[in-house]
Amino acid sequence: MTASKKTNITSIVLLVVTVLSALVLFVPSLMLAMVSDSCSSGCNMAVFTLGYYIAVFGTPLAAITGVVFTIIKMVKKQDAVSFALIGLGGTYGAFMLGLAITFITASLK
Repeated sequence: MTASKKTNITSIVLLVVTVLSALVLFVPSLMLAMVSDSCSSGCNMAVFTLGYYIAVFGTPLAAITGVVFTIIKMVKKQDAVSFALIGLGGTYGAFMLGLAITFITASLK
């Protein structure tokens, strides 16, 4: 299936939103380290660290993966909107997963 001009423009806009989202979410993901201050001695720091690393490294990794696959599909002149949406969703999904793991681990006593 060949891609139309509208789908290419939509894919490019979604790629820009994905990259900007990854840049904006990088700072709050670094700030998740401060959540460990609320941990008492009963916190499982291995799980907390896993959640932190998912938020810090998973967000840009999902964005980069989405951008690469979208560009590959666009170069092949195929519809790439679905890959751009998956990349954008993965960017926010990785951040939210890491955020949830760190906050749940910090709140457990």
